[in-house]
Amino acid sequence: MKKSIFIILLLFAVAICLRFLYTDNALWYDEACSWATSTDGAGIMHNLLHVDLQHTPLYFVLLKLWMNLFGQSEAAMRVLSLIFGALTVPLSYIVGKKISKNAFFSAMICAVSPLLVLFSTEVRMYSLVVFLVLFSLNYLIDFEQKGDKKSLIKLVAVNILIPYSFVGGILYNLSLLICYLSYLYKNRREKFRQYLSFEFIEFICLIPYFILILYYAKMRSIFVISHEGILKFAHVIDAVRNFFGATIEQNVYWVNDGNYHLNFWFTLFVIIPCIYFIIGFIKSLKSNDKFIKTLSAIILTNFIFAVIFAIFKVNIFTSRYILYLFPPLIMLCVMGLSEKYNSKILKTGLVLYMIACAVFNVQNASVMRKNKELAMKSAAIECDQIGLNSYDVVILPFGADAPYYFRSLTRPRVFNSDFHKVARNPYGIYYDKKDQKTMAGKGKYKLILDKINRDEVFSQSYLDYFKENVSDAVPKGRYVMIAMYGNDNNAIVDIETLRKQVKKVNENNILDSLFKKYMCDTIAMLNMNFTFVKSYRKDNFTYYIFQKVTD
Repeated sequence: MKKSIFIILLLFAVAICLRFLYTDNALWYDEACSWATSTDGAGIMHNLLHVDLQHTPLYFVLLKLWMNLFGQSEAAMRVLSLIFGALTVPLSYIVGKKISKNAFFSAMICAVSPLLVLFSTEVRMYSLVVFLVLFSLNYLIDFEQKGDKKSLIKLVAVNILIPYSFVGGILYNLSLLICYLSYLYKNRREKFRQYLSFEFIEFICLIPYFILILYYAKMRSIFVISHEGILKFAHVIDAVRNFFGATIEQNVYWVNDGNYHLNFWFTLFVIIPCIYFIIGFIKSLKSNDKFIKTLSAIILTNFIFAVIFAIFKVNIFTSRYILYLFPPLIMLCVMGLSEKYNSKILKTGLVLYMIACAVFNVQNASVMRKNKELAMKSAAIECDQIGLNSYDVVILPFGADAPYYFRSLTRPRVFNSDFHKVARNPYGIYYDKKDQKTMAGKGKYKLILDKINRDEVFSQSYLDYFKENVSDAVPKGRYVMIAMYGNDNNAIVDIETLRKQVKKVNENNILDSLFKKYMCDTIAMLNMNFTFVKSYRKDNFTYYIFQKVTD
């Protein structure tokens, strides 16, 4: 017993150390959005209902409380996620020990997994949801083994929290309901009705969640732009690669089309581990133990649901959105491998895998630190270096809704108009009231084309908003900087070029056409009171500097 406690404490310490490597990283966009949501003066629900139409509130409430206690630095905010991420390790051992003799190995993998380590410090809800799903499985196993009402109450209570923490968490609840009810009906009929009655209570408690989701669905259906792309088989392969590989993709946050460079090291650190763990999962899926088989079915069903929803463009199929499946999946993989291979082969394979994971984490931390700085922070650093201050204004077409690095009173003010948010919302500041109904319907394509071909700003609403917050807000002699992120710089073209490029607006080019018109208008309005000074590219941004010459 003492030896087990010592090993778990050691694993816990390793988990914390690896995760601390990422705590001093800059924030990237989604993390800055977490900060913005939790500090919104109008309130978290106001932000979620009017700006960020895709999330549920529990994590943001916790983050707000945490920031009130420990501040808003990157490290302070990351520690909240780190706590849940690190606690996943001993919890995975506790859960695994109830169903397996190899719980140590699953806990070890959770301690060093590159995917879990990285997202354990994200200022997002992912580590919280991973933690809650493990707790859910813990009480599910308790109910299965004890059959007591207390375990069932705890199970339902945790399951209620999951969708309120992460919108996509409902897929876990649905998979659990389908698979475990089927298992009870076939094998433990006496518990079937009791479990079903508690699931009804869970459903009642989740009614506000379903109302929120229906509201999101309604609002997003009338958005001008939809960001959900087409699911490709390569995206599924990419998720599996990031789950089981001893390394992860550099751009692990989004989908990858699978253009991998196949060589010896990729085979050793990615292909072999993926095959190894998939064999273990298949073995668990075919287990003679009907409950273990049911647990495997829950994970597989959830994975399939995520794929189906991605096919219908409800969500993007990427690793972070199904991260909560990883710890239970690893438990089941290790169980399957222990049945297929002898102890020596199992231990050797897993120890080598874990060493590779730990080495990658140390190397990846410095890479990720630089990448995240380039994603958001470098624009603020550039403003400091060229001497911009609170008299100046920065226009960020991407990221203006989450100006974390411009929150200081001595830094420039950010023009509160994130293109990707204002263009997607037909009822926002970018559209006149007379055009809002058209923009929310099928007539938006013709309207946008008409606006491009007119010699005027897209809307009087945007003109007035720009005048108040930029033109009139900057004193004579001071500056406006436009900071174009990455390939967004391609959107800066003159109006005649835009008219030649866009002869028809449709679903395929609406975002590009709107973005270019947005930038044409922005620069045209600047030219009324400002003179162009210079443009240059640095790091991942292209900067355009304008100086105000007339009041």
